[in-house]
Amino acid sequence: MFPNLLSDIRADGLFTLDVQIKRQFALGEALKFSLSVDMMNATNHTNFAAPNIDPTSTDFGRVTAAIGAGRQLQLNLRLDW
Repeated sequence: MFPNLLSDIRADGLFTLDVQIKRQFALGEALKFSLSVDMMNATNHTNFAAPNIDPTSTDFGRVTAAIGAGRQLQLNLRLDW
């Protein structure tokens, strides 16, 4: 059944920019390796949660939380032979 209240419509959408930078190196003909950096939420943009819609709460209409994680980095090394 369809809900009577749609509280998530009042929230901002999620915005994250994920980036990967990759560089490949060759050591001779048979040995290759690649180094890459993955950046999740590269801009470190804060995504706010929906405002409180409980009319009996003292925080009514306030945004008191954030959703999602901050910037995360991951280093990768791959060796091919």
